[in-house]
Amino acid sequence: MNFGRGGPSVVVLNVGGTRYSFSREVLKDFPLRRLSRLHGCLSEQDVLEVCDDYDRERNEYFFDRHSEAFGFIMLYVRYGHLRFVPHMCELSFYNEMIYWGLEASHLDYCCQRRLDDRMSDTYTSYSADDLQAAEPAAGAAWGSGSTTASSSRGGAGAEAGEGGGRAAPPPGAEKKWLERMRRTFEEPTSSLAAQILATVSILFVIVSMVVLCASTMPEWRAAENRSMEEQSRYTADSLREPSG
Repeated sequence: MNFGRGGPSVVVLNVGGTRYSFSREVLKDFPLRRLSRLHGCLSEQDVLEVCDDYDRERNEYFFDRHSEAFGFIMLYVRYGHLRFVPHMCELSFYNEMIYWGLEASHLDYCCQRRLDDRMSDTYTSYSADDLQAAEPAAGAAWGSGSTTASSSRGGAGAEAGEGGGRAAPPPGAEKKWLERMRRTFEEPTSSLAAQILATVSILFVIVSMVVLCASTMPEWRAAENRSMEEQSRYTADSLREPSG
């Protein structure tokens, strides 16, 4: 519990089942703020504010977090480069970064762009959904607060409001569709449709190369010449036949 002179010299971290051992001097100035806070813990309450559980006898501290993500974060501590875990959501990895005390600026530039795109897509999606969900609630509040005014307008205003609601497109829908199309054509790993499109494009390129190479072979040219001769002979025979 105590990292003073009488405390143990080795600290064991158990993150999602993966164990790491550090000396208390290294942990004091550790780049991850959450782990560096362990050095100043003097009571059980202080420890449980930093980790999920601990074993006093083995001086082992448990963190119920993503072990693979923490492994990539430890690579950043060692080498100074922080990248996303393959096949892991960017936002989930970003949440792990925030938990351990890192920010988006610690990511490499390419990963920062991916995080910005994902956050922009998520913000646009949630904004449109929130606005659509807020419209009925706002209409109900308006109707309850202005009963006299709405009754004086009659049914024509209600029908116009319903027609306008159906005609108005969802906010940000066009921008979201264009961004999705851009990612489909420019980022093959962004979705299943992008992967299929990239595969079909590669197949077309391969087929075109094979046909181009085959057209230079003598057998191919001989077959093409015979086809042209037969077509010329057929044309000449058809011209010789009497028109009557």
